[in-house]
Amino acid sequence: MERFDRVLTKIENTLAAASLGFAAALAIVSVILRYTVDYIIFWGEEAIVYSIIFSTFIGAVITLRHNEHVNVDILSLFFGRRGRRALAFAGALVALVYCAVIGGFAWVLVAEPYTHNILAPALKLPLWVVYISLPIGLTLMFVRLLEILYRTARGRQTFPEAEEDEFQEEAAR
Repeated sequence: MERFDRVLTKIENTLAAASLGFAAALAIVSVILRYTVDYIIFWGEEAIVYSIIFSTFIGAVITLRHNEHVNVDILSLFFGRRGRRALAFAGALVALVYCAVIGGFAWVLVAEPYTHNILAPALKLPLWVVYISLPIGLTLMFVRLLEILYRTARGRQTFPEAEEDEFQEEAAR
């Protein structure tokens, strides 16, 4: 399980860093070229937007891995250690179902421009390549949620990369 986690972490980090780095580099080059030699990269803005969208969906998975999504923990205050664990399991299960349903629809969304060979306006890139970021992000999130469910069910540290894990913190008290 740890080897799988390490490989998945490297893939997520690499995809997010590459897409965000590409967007930043292209934006800088575009501005420099525009103001120094009056040359406009006509496809640059579209490529930057698509890269940032891709990094956002991959970044959501990284945020999940670090347990940094916004959540309301008021209900967990009324439970002990086992109750909090059950609540966390239920929350992860709901998120897993959400990712499965929306992710399934996302793969269908990709099929439409793929079958009709629709192109992005400026890049002339197949639009399914642009849309693929949504199902990839949701699929990676689905896999991470499976991992979280497994760790929660086994009583292991749910979010090893988080700054603090509420279950481990409770055990230390």
